[in-house]
Formats: sequence, C-alpha cells, structure tokens
Amino acid sequence: MSCLPAWEDAGKQPDYTSLVSGDGRPMSRLDGLRDDLGDAAVERFLANYLALLERRIAEIGRLINEGGYDECITLLLTLETSSHMVGADELSLRAAALRLALGHHQSDTGVLYADLARAGVFTRDLLAH
Repeated sequence: MSCLPAWEDAGKQPDYTSLVSGDGRPMSRLDGLRDDLGDAAVERFLANYLALLERRIAEIGRLINEGGYDECITLLLTLETSSHMVGADELSLRAAALRLALGHHQSDTGVLYADLARAGVFTRDLLAH
C-alpha cells in the first residue's frame, strides 16, 4: 500500500472546489499576485498558463508512452508549480501524484494520467472564463 494519499484516489472524481469561490466565480492565488505584481503581469501569466496547458498535458502523455520519464517528471513539476500558483490545486495534486508515481516506477500511471487530463480540461474551462 502506498503512503501517498494522492495515489489512493486515482480514478475517482476530482474535487474542484478550490477553484471556485462561494459566489461561483473562479478563485485563485492570482489575487495576491495582483497586489504584488500588478494586473498586467498576472493576466500575461494566466494567458500563458492557459495557452500552454493542453500542450503540456499532451506532451506528458506522449513522454509517458515513449518512456521519456526524466523529461516527463520535469514537465510535471512545472505543471504542478504553475497550477498551484493559479489556484488549480486539484490539477497540481494530480501532477504531483503522477510525477511521484513515475519517479517510483509505479504501474498506475495510465489512470493517473487520465485523472490529470480530466483535471486539466476542467481547469482550462473554469479559468478561461
């Protein structure tokens, strides 16, 4: 049995409540960044994050299929970090779970990748509005 809780819920419906405020609007750590960096910088960061999201997830899938685990782990770490910065905690957790599974040569990477892809679609749809 794994000691990593993120692996235990592989294949279950993700919890996206961290992306939505009480009034239903998208919520993220970007509000704090706006205070530090200004609106223009944060909007550029979010636009770049969303523009790269689908390609990053597709590239992760390709690398897993081709056995490019080291490069995949690096890409997962960047996705994990940038997702955390925009408040996409579920996607960040899914990226971390897959990264750790690859690093420990776990066999459930297909399920974890599917979870990551679903979380990516939801994150994109929510933050793009």
